[in-house]
Amino acid sequence: MIALHPITPADITHIHRGLSHPEVIRYYAVRFMTLEATQEQMDWYATIEREGTGKWWAIRSEKDGEFLGAIGINFIHPVHKRCELGYWLLPEHWGKGIISEALGRVLDQAFNTLGLHRVVAEVEPENAASARVLLKHGFRHEGTLRECERKDDRWISLDLYAKLSPHQP
Repeated sequence: MIALHPITPADITHIHRGLSHPEVIRYYAVRFMTLEATQEQMDWYATIEREGTGKWWAIRSEKDGEFLGAIGINFIHPVHKRCELGYWLLPEHWGKGIISEALGRVLDQAFNTLGLHRVVAEVEPENAASARVLLKHGFRHEGTLRECERKDDRWISLDLYAKLSPHQP
């Protein structure tokens, strides 16, 4: 149903559409209101790939190549074999199992290809759909980071979810 492709400079309009969409950024830490500002995100994708500290993919329809969203891992820590997971989907594709399918593939990359031991995700407590998909994939809620970030001039809390590799070192 979906295909994961490396994010390329040609994806900037899609990335901008997602990271400026009010429904997407409601529970997302980054937002870019202009196409020019979105270049910062594109540069970040290229930097983490080049440095080996992360990798993000465009989620596309396998049928017609339509851009659906993005998913990736970042803050890869090679000594401790851990990373952070992030994802977002354009609202017209919500509720179709797309993130769940993409997440399974990214976890396979993290654990089987990269040999990581721990994947974490931080989720705003109000984002119940994101929490559900993580729990479905075997993540465990490890606690709440109370008032740990500023967003829209207010403090927000983040729920911490983590999954350990099924393969012990």
